[in-house]
Amino acid sequence: MPSSLLVTSLVNTIQIGSLYALMALGLTLTFSVIKLPNFAHAEYVTAGAYAALIISLAGVLNPLIIIAVAFLVGALTAVVSHLIVFKPLERQNVSLYTLILASFAVGLIIRYILFTIADYFNIFDLRIAIPLQILFRTGSLILTNLFAWVAPTSIVLVILLTLLINRTALGREMRALANNTILARVIGIPVERVKNYTWLLVGGMAGVAGALWGLQSAVSPLMGWAAIISVFAAAILGGLSSFPGTILGAYVVAFSENTIMLFLNFSYGVDLAYKPAIPFIIIIAVLLIRPQGLTQLLKRAGELGR
Repeated sequence: MPSSLLVTSLVNTIQIGSLYALMALGLTLTFSVIKLPNFAHAEYVTAGAYAALIISLAGVLNPLIIIAVAFLVGALTAVVSHLIVFKPLERQNVSLYTLILASFAVGLIIRYILFTIADYFNIFDLRIAIPLQILFRTGSLILTNLFAWVAPTSIVLVILLTLLINRTALGREMRALANNTILARVIGIPVERVKNYTWLLVGGMAGVAGALWGLQSAVSPLMGWAAIISVFAAAILGGLSSFPGTILGAYVVAFSENTIMLFLNFSYGVDLAYKPAIPFIIIIAVLLIRPQGLTQLLKRAGELGR
């Protein structure tokens, strides 16, 4: 494989991996605190992307404002779905399988609401209207202002969320709820308030990821769903409980989909159309070989480093 293509694929890995990390951390947080593998997470991403697209088409081209609006819309979508669907179901003590099916249903409802909006305003397959500017060019590698927004913003938000979880009172309450919900209630942690904040953060991060995704590709009602399997692969690779594992898993998935797939194409003629199979292969391999994902490996590495 030519070195120029290798460099380009690695840059794509950083960019896509950062977006996967942003989305996968929301899934991990939902699973840890709410105890729900939420398939509607895909639609929180799409809702944020459409909010960013609509406000950009209205003439607002400041990326910070666009990202802020996407955060608010994604957060609102997640909180409303929690209050209307998931919270009432939790009160009925339904099984995990019922909650998972409910998350599918919530996702479908949001998706077809977005289809209706997109059809009415004819906003299918459009990119967020921020002008493209080339910042750096060498050979086949081109870095634009979109890369300068997507990768750093994703990485900064991942760091901020990690600090919030590990260094703040809300983060300590979330971790207590993740460890033992009953004990958290006994020691006086306001469980419902913590859950509300968790949904707000999860939806907001997903909305920002959608906005950043829409900066580099066309926005459509299916864009979040198209990415959700890769995001689940990243979260499962991280053990569905470890933030560092999820972040590492996101970059492993992105590296597999970009660099490894390109290598297989050049070296063995493997068609790039097989790329969507990679996250499925990762999910099955992890569940069969190492269901705890990278969590234990990271813990051992940390112990060796002390």
